[in-house]
Amino acid sequence: MDDTGDGGRLADAEVAGDLLRAVVTGVEQFSSDARDPALAALSEHGVAEPRGEEWYPLAPSLAAIEAVDALVGEKGTFGLERSLSRALAFPADATDVSAALATLDEAYGAHHRGDAGGYAFRQIGDDDGRVECHTPYPCAFDRGVVEGVAASFADGYVCLREVGVCRTDGAQRCTYEVTW
Repeated sequence: MDDTGDGGRLADAEVAGDLLRAVVTGVEQFSSDARDPALAALSEHGVAEPRGEEWYPLAPSLAAIEAVDALVGEKGTFGLERSLSRALAFPADATDVSAALATLDEAYGAHHRGDAGGYAFRQIGDDDGRVECHTPYPCAFDRGVVEGVAASFADGYVCLREVGVCRTDGAQRCTYEVTW
C-alpha cells in the first residue's frame, strides 16, 4: 500500500540491498512475538534475504516495510529505523548534528535510485534545525531515521517534534524540528 499517492513515481525507483539487509537485521532483534510475523511479512514481499550488493524495486520493498509497520506499530517502526540510521554512510566532514542532517539527503540518495524522494535540512539556530522529509516511507520510518542520525552525532539529548503538515494527513511531506 502506498498512501503517499506516489505509486507511479516509484515504478522505476530502487533501494540498495544493504539498506534492506539492515531492515531485516533490525527485525531480527524484535521480540519473538513480533519477529516471526514481521519476517513473514518481509518474505511475502520478497525482502527476506536481500543481498547487500544488489538493487531491489522500491515499491515491493516499501510494501514490506509498511507491512512490518502495520504489525509492530509506529513505536516499533520508529525504533527499527532509529537503529537503521546507523547503517547509513556519511561523508567524513559530517562530524556534528548539523553537518550530518545537512548530508542526510546525500546518504539517503546513495541507497536509492530513481525518484525516491529525499530530505532537506535547514539550520535554524546553533543547536536546532528543521528537516523536511519527502520520502514514500511511513512517517515513523522518517522520524526514526532523523532522530537516529541526530542522536548518533549529538553530544547529549536530542528532541524531535513534528511541525506543520504530515503525510498521514494527505500532505506531500513531513517536517520535523530537531533540537540537540
